[in-house]
Amino acid sequence: MKSINKAYQFSTILVVILFLSTTIYAQEKVSFSEATSITKKITVKYFSDYFKLDFDAMKDNMHDDISFHDPTAELIMGTRLVEGRTNVYESFKKNYAAIIEMKQEPIRTIFSSTTGIFEIIIKYRFNDGPDKMITIEMPLVVVLTVKDGKVIEHRDYADYNYFIEQYNTQK
Repeated sequence: MKSINKAYQFSTILVVILFLSTTIYAQEKVSFSEATSITKKITVKYFSDYFKLDFDAMKDNMHDDISFHDPTAELIMGTRLVEGRTNVYESFKKNYAAIIEMKQEPIRTIFSSTTGIFEIIIKYRFNDGPDKMITIEMPLVVVLTVKDGKVIEHRDYADYNYFIEQYNTQK
C-alpha cells in the first residue's frame, strides 16, 4: 500500500510541476502582434539614432550580445562581423568618424515579429582628407533583429556599385 501511495504522490507532484511550467511558459509567451509592436518601437528609435550618428543613444538600445555586419562592404572596406555591445559601439564611433552627415529617403519598412527592415536610399557626406568632401547616394537595406527588448543583430546590405562610381568621380 505504501508503494502505491508513494507512486500516487509522485504522479501528483509531477502533474503539478508540468501544469505550473506550462502555465508559466504560456504567460511569458508574447503574441505576434505584441512582438511586432515592440520591435517597431525599438528598431525605429535605433534606426533614427543611427542616422543621427548618435551612437550613445544607440548603445542604450543594443543587446549585450549584439552583432553588426555589412557583408556587402567586405571587399571594398574590409569590414568584418563585430560582436558585443562595447565592440559594436566602438566600431561605429571609429568607422563612422569621417561621416559628416547621413540622411535617408525611405522606400519601404517592414516590421514582423522580432525583425525590422528598412529599405532606403542613403545619402551621406564624409571627409576624405584635408578639405575633401565626398557625397554618396546609394540603395541600402538595414535589417535589425530584437531580443529581450534590445537590438541583437544589425545587418546592412548596400549596393556599393553606386559608391564606387560616385567616389571615383569625386576623388
